[in-house]
Amino acid sequence: MFNLTSCPPVIVATVSGRSYYRITSVLKSLNLSYLSLSPEQAALSNGKIIITTDDESRIVNREDVFLDTQLEKYPLSIKAKILQKCMGHSGITKEQLVIGIDPGKRIGISILYCQFELDKIIMSSVHATVERISFILSSIESPTKIVRIGDGSLTLSHQIAGILDSNFKDKIVIEIVDEYGTSIRQGDDKNRGGIRDMSSARKIAFRKGKIWDSYK
Repeated sequence: MFNLTSCPPVIVATVSGRSYYRITSVLKSLNLSYLSLSPEQAALSNGKIIITTDDESRIVNREDVFLDTQLEKYPLSIKAKILQKCMGHSGITKEQLVIGIDPGKRIGISILYCQFELDKIIMSSVHATVERISFILSSIESPTKIVRIGDGSLTLSHQIAGILDSNFKDKIVIEIVDEYGTSIRQGDDKNRGGIRDMSSARKIAFRKGKIWDSYK
């Protein structure tokens, strides 16, 4: 598993309070350390990962800076790119995108990149699930992309797998995973907001399954 503590500090280069809060909130969710510098200081620094605003990027004057608007519009993609940079500077090159799905009345989704959870989502339909996952698979660059679907509801599992297989062919690997032991104990309010579904999806994402091709 990639150790985020080996990543050099991200430089947050803005004097805008609103942008600063937006940027640092994302970095905290990634558990990444950061330094706060003015755009002028960032321009003179040797920072490898710099996040700023569109206007202030002209002061920083680097081609590879990240913008706060990118974080807002494409949060998962930018999170993954920041982690890619961290890995490159840490001498680590293995990247892997894994999406775990817990199918049911509410469909839990967990998105892992380098075994780090970028996000967790609850969807209410197969159509919405496939649409969201298709966007994630298309927007995040990774040499290996795996979708792991729990077998708790095989009809739904096969439906989701079939659509994704039709859309992406050999660009992704689809696995059907044994869900046994992935669900937390049920109780009052235990699944408020889909907590149980998202937790199960994360466990499914970490568990190797049976390749979808064998079900065809």
